[in-house]
Amino acid sequence: MTAVAFTYGPYFALFGFLAARMYQWGILRDRRAPACGHVAPATEAALVLGFATLLAGHLTTAIAPGAMRVLLSDPDHVAVIETVGLIGALLFAWGIAARLRRRVGAWRRGVERQVIPVAVLALLLAVCLSGVYLTVAYRWITVWYAYILVPYTRSLVVLEPVTGAIAASPWALKQHTLLFFALLAAWPAAGLPLSEIFPLHAVARRFAEGAEPDAAPEAQR
Repeated sequence: MTAVAFTYGPYFALFGFLAARMYQWGILRDRRAPACGHVAPATEAALVLGFATLLAGHLTTAIAPGAMRVLLSDPDHVAVIETVGLIGALLFAWGIAARLRRRVGAWRRGVERQVIPVAVLALLLAVCLSGVYLTVAYRWITVWYAYILVPYTRSLVVLEPVTGAIAASPWALKQHTLLFFALLAAWPAAGLPLSEIFPLHAVARRFAEGAEPDAAPEAQR
């Protein structure tokens, strides 16, 4: 059963993503979920830093697994990488929890079209927390990712799934992967913009405003 889930599950998730995206684009005309209020600037910064850290770590290992395996052969390097990844995951989970609280509050106030965004953000938070659990509970989880999940992902790309290693992995790693598949399929249905989880423009704007010198004293001279 596990091998079947990891053989066909990713493709069903991809088809679900494409179907939901086409429905959003063609029928709903890219209708976005109604806004539900802002989060604190510190929370937005946590989302940007956490998202960038996690994306960089996962993509680097996926794109250059050979180089990462050489780097991961040193336990000190692994400790540093996993510490940075854990900090990024905690920051991102904190930010997503804040977004989720805002969406739940809007749902309780009767704001329309909040159920699916709440469900998708809750699923994203579950993915984050399961990743945190993996990092804390399993030693050298980054090595597991480089030697198990990356080859598995590459086998999916060439349409020849190799599921032996992932099927024999601990339940937490399998759960984390399946949660990600579910998130991939469900994300477009929520109508959430990317800025909901990666508010780069808002953080950059605040940084630019804070860096501008105060022109008022000059004008008074």
